[in-house]
Amino acid sequence: MDRSVIADVPRDKYVERCKQRAFDYLDRGDLKRAVSSFVNNMDARPDCELPQHLVELAVVLWMSKDVQGWKALIEEIK
Repeated sequence: MDRSVIADVPRDKYVERCKQRAFDYLDRGDLKRAVSSFVNNMDARPDCELPQHLVELAVVLWMSKDVQGWKALIEEIK
């Protein structure tokens, strides 16, 4: 997506879109893409970048195949 289009979307709507995309991947059983999509999409905007400790937690949850933990992490992101 073009960065200018990304910047035109209000932050809260953008975050919700990123979360929904990750949940869609989870619904299809694709934890790896859910993690990758969410982290990369959030990092596409400077005002949405995830702190490093959350990125590391996301990787740990992915490696341990903890879908419920991943869902909880996504839900907590504001």
